[in-house]
Amino acid sequence: MKSFTGYMHGVNMGGWLSQCSHSVEHYKSFISEEDIRKIADMGADHVRLPIDFECIETESGEPLPFGYVSISECIEWCEKYGLNVILDVHKTAGFSFDSKQNTLFDSEPLKLRYLKLWEMLSYRYGRCRNVSFELLNEIVEETPERWNDLSRRAIQVIRKNAPDKKIIIGGIQWNSVHTLRMLDKPYDDNIVFNFHFYEPFLFTHQSAPWLVAFNMILPFVQPYANQKDGKTAFFADYRIIVEFQN
Repeated sequence: MKSFTGYMHGVNMGGWLSQCSHSVEHYKSFISEEDIRKIADMGADHVRLPIDFECIETESGEPLPFGYVSISECIEWCEKYGLNVILDVHKTAGFSFDSKQNTLFDSEPLKLRYLKLWEMLSYRYGRCRNVSFELLNEIVEETPERWNDLSRRAIQVIRKNAPDKKIIIGGIQWNSVHTLRMLDKPYDDNIVFNFHFYEPFLFTHQSAPWLVAFNMILPFVQPYANQKDGKTAFFADYRIIVEFQN
């Protein structure tokens, strides 16, 4: 089995250029070069940089230069401190993993806009040695056919600018591990399949602000009196979670 060298221990940088208030002030203040240095000092070998389309283009599709400035700064800082970067399109026009109003797969103009986005990103960053591309975050489709078709088209666009770049692709149903087998055979030898794993869901999503009612069920995290008692309390709480799920 091949190893994805340089991408074994990473930090996801959500909230900077994605799932945020999109403004120059936010981009300039949320993450700094010092943060990247600290991540490298902790022993990470890469960061995942999610970006929303609003970061680099207007609602009508015109480029926004300052978003590209922030992306380029992050890549340069990471190269300085020996980190690789996964450039992840987290949201594109007509699609977001947390929306029930997705229209991307129903609209050829939106598909072409998505492909144009990757044309621009691959043109700008396809030659950066420390960068890999992630096509789109957590596809919510129930069946794989439309994602297999669009992802193939996106790979073909990227390959014009970056013939050997590693491209990461996840399955449908929010990058479920159970849907990897539904993806088409890898387009070439530089395709990396990934998945997101959240089980047990009650534990991994405790205190998530978008699950208010869910987090009123049980307080799973308890303060530890000492290390020994802490371990006992942790496993006791974990058993409650498993029993609740079952």
